[in-house]
Amino acid sequence: MSQTDHQLLIQSKPYLYAATLSGLLSLVTLVSGQYIFATQMAILCVLLFVNRFKSSHSQDSKPSLVWFKRTSVALGFITIVSLSLGIDSAKIWLYFIPLLVFFVFPFKAALWLVGAFSLIAMIALSNTSQPLENIQISLNYLLYLGISCSLVYLRELRRRQLKPLRRTDNLTKAAIREHLDDDLAKEIQRCEREGSELSTMALAVDTICTSKLSSKEQDTVTINIGKLLHNNLRLFDSYYLWEHHEFLIVLPHTSSAQAVKIANGLRIQIRKNTTVNNETITVSVGVSGLNIGDDSSSLTFRAAQALKETLAKSSNRTNLYREVETNDSASNSKGGANK
Repeated sequence: MSQTDHQLLIQSKPYLYAATLSGLLSLVTLVSGQYIFATQMAILCVLLFVNRFKSSHSQDSKPSLVWFKRTSVALGFITIVSLSLGIDSAKIWLYFIPLLVFFVFPFKAALWLVGAFSLIAMIALSNTSQPLENIQISLNYLLYLGISCSLVYLRELRRRQLKPLRRTDNLTKAAIREHLDDDLAKEIQRCEREGSELSTMALAVDTICTSKLSSKEQDTVTINIGKLLHNNLRLFDSYYLWEHHEFLIVLPHTSSAQAVKIANGLRIQIRKNTTVNNETITVSVGVSGLNIGDDSSSLTFRAAQALKETLAKSSNRTNLYREVETNDSASNSKGGANK
């Protein structure tokens, strides 16, 4: 669910303005008789709008990137053909294609692609009828390319340095899953030192609800639930974006019985305050308490297992994980029925 920087950029207003302007520029160049340039701008315009559409209807950035990458290669091919034909307007794309490639491809892959594109472009320029002008263009291009590669490298270096420091998802305000094991391990150690209790909850939207929602609507529900958790959990509690549309909640100083009460309260809040297309959204929760010898993996596994069992049997329920089920009352130590 966590949106990448790439997705946030695509959904921004400047991106929409750029797509619209590229369409207008395509019409202007078509009227002025620059057909190759108009074709390139039309391809770019379609690329930007389709990429935005695919990003808004996909659960991650990969589907939209596929289209973006293929069109980048197509624009590069058109530019090289235009250069070989001696079309001056196509030389503008010498400075645009590398930036587009660096935007959509990983840094190392982009270096190889830009290198191959530049080599072919230089060969294409050498075959035109203006050698002196082409030498000047080539030198300017190489200088531009060197500066661009340096700036992109610095951006990539900064991104890698800041990634470990990024702890929360932009939209749900939940902590990122990569930090869960370390945080929970430290919390378990603290509980063992102090002799205090600890519980975890796995919370997910009921299957009966998700089956009625589109991917975008499911994302909206997840964002709303994240905000509700942020406003209703205690200051020392923490919650993580677990699986898609699922949260893992860590409750320090909380017994299993207390965790069940908290889970029931959250279920009621979510049912009252979360609706999509007049459909009431409900969630189920799996609860697990800390036992002797537990680590972060075993504690989260039991909460996830309790949630899985609940989702398979019913909806809008809280299920407390039991190691040994002796009777119906033990196996159904749930925070009440549907409320």
